[in-house]
Amino acid sequence: MKLRTILHPLYVLYQLVFAWWAALLVIAITCICISLFGRYLKVKNGDYYPALILFRVVCWICLVPVKVVDRKKYVEKDKNYVFVANHQGFFDVLVMYGYVQKNFKWMMKASLRKVPLLGKACADTDHIYVDRTTPQKDILRKALNILKSGKSMAIFPEGTRCKNGKMGTFKKGAFVVANMAQKPVVPVAIEGSFRLMPPGKIFLHWSPIKLTFHAPIECKGRDAENVEYLMNTSREVIAKTLGEE
Repeated sequence: MKLRTILHPLYVLYQLVFAWWAALLVIAITCICISLFGRYLKVKNGDYYPALILFRVVCWICLVPVKVVDRKKYVEKDKNYVFVANHQGFFDVLVMYGYVQKNFKWMMKASLRKVPLLGKACADTDHIYVDRTTPQKDILRKALNILKSGKSMAIFPEGTRCKNGKMGTFKKGAFVVANMAQKPVVPVAIEGSFRLMPPGKIFLHWSPIKLTFHAPIECKGRDAENVEYLMNTSREVIAKTLGEE
């Protein structure tokens, strides 16, 4: 029997007694800080550093080790990017905030606006909510303004978390944005968060998380073929890292 299976009841007890309550408190404080410093006090990067620091704290509280591979190799300080990542679970959001180390805005499902505190914090600080009724021109305009301002964007091209641990089909939105802005796409492979919190489970099942950054994919033109190229290449390199070729 694996050690993690033997220790799982103790890990669940730790979550019940301490981790969940502490993590929820830290997430709530983070969201309040993001709104307060980012929108109301207008502190420079006031919506970035609270998330960077405090969402790392959540990972530490939950005893989730995060390994980052090749970020320094491929992500330059003075450039902004469109980060695209596979989506395995809730912790993907936390580790992207905590470990990408770039001031970025999310493009996310409109249903997340209803999440207490987090939905308001993201709305207050110009993250982009998207649903089927959102005009594409409005999405593109907001995304282009973000990228022109020097910030990056982060998007899960699958649109939702996977149901079986396998990566789903990529949608074109992220790559249309990159094509319009002529910004490089950085694929990020996330491993471990599906095992950490499988769909339908209340408690975490201990698992390390690994973020692997890949070389930026530069635009080759401005047409529909470039969108397909960015999308297919991004999915291929992430799939290769995940062993899903």
